[in-house]
Amino acid sequence: MMNLSKETLYSWHLSLRVDRPVEGCTMRPHAYMYGKKLDDRDLDKPLPPHSKRCREPPPGHEFVYRWFRGPPVEPCAFAKCPRRTSFSPLDWSMHALGGSGCSLQCVSTQSSLYKCTFCNSQCFVEAWKTQYTVPKGGTVGGTSVAAVHRRGSFSSTAEDDLRSIDSTDSGGYGNITAGRRRNPYAQSDDGSTYSNPGTPRGYGGSNSFGAGSDYNHEEEEWMEISRDQLYVPTTDDTGRKLKLEAAAYSTETGELLMLRVVKTDIVLARAPDPTKRNLVTTKTGGATGGARFRIATYNILAEIYATQQQYPYCDFWALSWDYRFQNIFREILEASPDVICLQEVQADHYENQLYAAMSEHGYEGVFKQKTRQSMGLAGKVDGCALFWRRSKFVLVESYSIEFNELAQRQATQFGLNPRSEEGSAFLNRLSRDNVAQLVVLELAQPTMARSRSDQVNQVCIANTHLYSNKDFPDVKLWQTLKLLQELETFVLTRGTQLPLMICGDFNSSPDSAVYDLLSRQAVHPGHPDVNVNTDDSIPNILPDAMNIKHSFQLGSAYQTVMGEEPKVTNYTTQFKGVLDYMWYSAHNLRPLSTAPVPDESVLTRHGEALPSTEYSSDHIMLISDMQLMSSARPP
Repeated sequence: MMNLSKETLYSWHLSLRVDRPVEGCTMRPHAYMYGKKLDDRDLDKPLPPHSKRCREPPPGHEFVYRWFRGPPVEPCAFAKCPRRTSFSPLDWSMHALGGSGCSLQCVSTQSSLYKCTFCNSQCFVEAWKTQYTVPKGGTVGGTSVAAVHRRGSFSSTAEDDLRSIDSTDSGGYGNITAGRRRNPYAQSDDGSTYSNPGTPRGYGGSNSFGAGSDYNHEEEEWMEISRDQLYVPTTDDTGRKLKLEAAAYSTETGELLMLRVVKTDIVLARAPDPTKRNLVTTKTGGATGGARFRIATYNILAEIYATQQQYPYCDFWALSWDYRFQNIFREILEASPDVICLQEVQADHYENQLYAAMSEHGYEGVFKQKTRQSMGLAGKVDGCALFWRRSKFVLVESYSIEFNELAQRQATQFGLNPRSEEGSAFLNRLSRDNVAQLVVLELAQPTMARSRSDQVNQVCIANTHLYSNKDFPDVKLWQTLKLLQELETFVLTRGTQLPLMICGDFNSSPDSAVYDLLSRQAVHPGHPDVNVNTDDSIPNILPDAMNIKHSFQLGSAYQTVMGEEPKVTNYTTQFKGVLDYMWYSAHNLRPLSTAPVPDESVLTRHGEALPSTEYSSDHIMLISDMQLMSSARPP
């Protein structure tokens, strides 16, 4: 046998993953083929599944995909299990399954439940109460125990991948013959145990998982449903499993390099429509006054922050943007706002999905991303988006505010050199990349007032998302003060008649200095947020407390209508409290109604906290009906 140890050898690996399928949510395969150079120590080591040895590194390649739909699946053998008849995501979460998310199978050959599969331990325990002992030679459901035993179970991912579409565990394009795998690395005439790089394009197995294969005992029939890279499950897929075949072909020769197949979990149905949120009306009512409009504010939780590490209590598939977007968008449409302020809108999602979806439903919008660069890939940075209904408003003016820029401007006013230690510390403390949006909207169909002086047909809307770190209350207060100063300059140059609303995620609770400044026009000099301990590393960024003030008379929509702020607007395991607000100029706007935030018992109905399979953000949308008022009328 010739010695190959001195040759340069490589191991090829094919990784393939796909998220849990849900009706209406785009499935995006994660396929990746790569090579590793082997040294002498690696030659005697067994290769992991879906790998093979070759004399060259993997060449340039492209993937070709095929999707297959399987037969209906019985998810649980327990007769009273709700998941036997329901494929709603609400019934299939970790929370609904008791936290495990793992199925169980009875392996006792003497039990009437032998080989029965259960969706969780609770269903197995309940079913075990009705099981009975089967004597040797007895039958289970009319089938002998021996036959059930021979039929076996192919529940593991490895076994399933092995017998799927001619896939092998070592690289993936061998046949399954005589009930066992053909070894594509069997010795050749020259004694080599290493395979050739490829197989001609077009070789990918049969179109049916049943016919022509050696696992017909499963009596599974799989139908090819798509050859596109992306696939959107339909109602026909619900309650079944899908299989995805990914074949890597050489871009130069067209040869098949590697092939792999994975089976998905059961396809879930589309999540139920969001629960309708009724609005509570003020006692004062709104019989008189100007035009009315509905406004909402919502932090929708950007994909870059929706990680399993941050929200371990939420199912991985329920954290995916494709699933959450469906829920969030339907929630917005259900609220039917004339204006909506959104925070944590990812730039690529705004460009590729959100703007088009909102536009199709009659909205126009603007977007401002945070000042920082994208997180690794283009578009992976969040920001604020503001939409208005075209039939209700037309855009008059649109501006954006970058707090980093305001910090640099203030440093210049103070005579600070950005390169000096003092100037650098000042800018480092304040430069947090947060932004705000500012638009002036005009009624598309102006209301007719008794006189032109009483007529108010425009409204200024500000949307912002302040810095989130709880250890930087001085930065949040500074950002709020600067926002108010910018708005003062903007509004006063257009006359005091212009109504104003300031909405967003202020990352500040009602006991904060930010809340005091907005609601009371000033802050108490003794407030802890004003007296942050400063030293050489933490510069003093705030003016004297007596100068932290503004001239707006602002009210909180929820405080005015409900008599208090909501109990929560952000509900996670780490934090439960109020961070989001809707502020309005009290002399020319008044709130008519607000939508109460659901009780804690409702928020935790399908999850320990937010996000969950029901609520797809960690924040709750705030909704209010507002009315434009003449400045001559009392608030």
